[in-house]
Amino acid sequence: MLRITKPLCQHHIQTAIIGAGVIGLAVSRALSKKGHEVLLLEQATSIGSETSSRNSEVIHAGIYYDRNIMPYKSKFCVEGKQLLYQYCIERDVPFKQCGKLLVATDADQRDSGLPKLVEYAKGNGVHDLKIVSMEDIKDPYSDVYEPNVKCTGAVYSPSTGIIDSHSFMQSMLAEAEEHGATLVLNCRVEGGRSAGPNVILTVDGEEMVCDNVIVCAGLHSHKIASDILSQSNQQSSVSKQNEARKIPRQFYAKGSYFTLQNQKQPFSRLVYPLPDPRGGLGVHATIDLSGSTKFGPDVEWIDDAVINPYDIDMNVDPNRAKSFYAAIRKYWPDLNDDNLVADYSGIRPKLWHPSQTNIDNALKDFFIATPNHHGVQGLHVLLGIESPGLTSSLAIGNHMAKIID
Repeated sequence: MLRITKPLCQHHIQTAIIGAGVIGLAVSRALSKKGHEVLLLEQATSIGSETSSRNSEVIHAGIYYDRNIMPYKSKFCVEGKQLLYQYCIERDVPFKQCGKLLVATDADQRDSGLPKLVEYAKGNGVHDLKIVSMEDIKDPYSDVYEPNVKCTGAVYSPSTGIIDSHSFMQSMLAEAEEHGATLVLNCRVEGGRSAGPNVILTVDGEEMVCDNVIVCAGLHSHKIASDILSQSNQQSSVSKQNEARKIPRQFYAKGSYFTLQNQKQPFSRLVYPLPDPRGGLGVHATIDLSGSTKFGPDVEWIDDAVINPYDIDMNVDPNRAKSFYAAIRKYWPDLNDDNLVADYSGIRPKLWHPSQTNIDNALKDFFIATPNHHGVQGLHVLLGIESPGLTSSLAIGNHMAKIID
C-alpha cells in the first residue's frame, strides 16, 4: 500500500493512531484486523525511529513486576511474550530464545533477592524459573553453563529471548496495511479538541474529525494529549470536568549502552544483575542475533524541569564507562580495560521522578488514560510505556482493540 508522506485530506476518520513505534504499530495491526479504518500518523520519516529503536531488543519473561502494584506490566508482559514468540514463528521474524541468568553477587542477593524474583514470576504465571548455584553455572554439563560468570547464585529464565525489533515492526506494518491501515509519515499533530462524540485533530494545519484517537507517541504522548485536553477544557465551562481532565506527566530517564570490542564474546545467553532500585534492570549483558555483546542501559535521570525530549542530549558520555566497568566486573571480572566503546542511548518515559516525595506505586506501571480519566470521549492515551513495552506490544494492541471495539 502507498505510504503517504503528508496527511490525507479526509473529513472523517474512524480511528487515528498517533505514533508509529512498536506500540502504535501493534494497535494499528490489532484494530485493522478487526475491520477498523485506521490512519497511523508519524512525525518522523520512518517508523520506530525513537524509543522503539533504542532498547535492548529483549523478549522478557515477566519476572520483575509485582502484579499487585503493576498489573498492566505483569499481565501484558506474560501474554505478550507468548504472542510474540508465536508471531515470530508465523511471520518469519528473526528471534532467539536464548535464556537469561539473573545473577546474585553477594549472599544477601542470593538468599533474599533471588527467591523474591521467583515469587514475583509465579504470581504472574511464570513457572519455568529455577534457582541455580555457582557450581551449576561452572559445570560444563549443566544447561546453564556460563564459565565467565562470577556470582553467588542465579535465577535461570529459559523463556527470555532476543528479537530483531526492526523486522518485527516492519512485519506489523505490512500486516496492518494488508488489512487496510494507512501510514502517514512526516506529519505533525499540532493539537486537537473535543467535538461532542468526536475528537478533531489538527495535523499540519489541516483538521480531521476522528471517532477515536489513540495516542501512542512514546516520549511525546503527554505533550500531545495535554494539548488536546487543554483545548478541550477551554470549551468546557464545567469546573468538575476540567478537574477530571488530568493525566500523569511523563519524566525521562536516559539509558546508555556500550559495546564490547577487542575481546572474545563472553556469554551464550543474557546475563542480568538484580534490578536497579533507581528504576532500571541494572547494567546487563545482551547478545544480539549476530552474537555481539553490548552492555546497558544504565539509569541517568533527566532533570524534572525538562519537558521536551528533544532537549535531551542523546550522545553517550564516554565518561560513563567508568561506572559500567565497575558494574559489569561484579559478574564478569575478566573484562579488560579500554574494551567498552560508547554505542547509543535511549530514553525511558517515566511517570515518576526521584525528586518527588510520596511516589504513588501505581505510577510505576503502564498507564492507559481513557475517557473515564479525562472526560474527552474518543480519546485514549498510553503513557509510561517503557520496558517491557516491546515484549508487551501485541498484548497491548489486543487490549486497545477490545476497548475501542
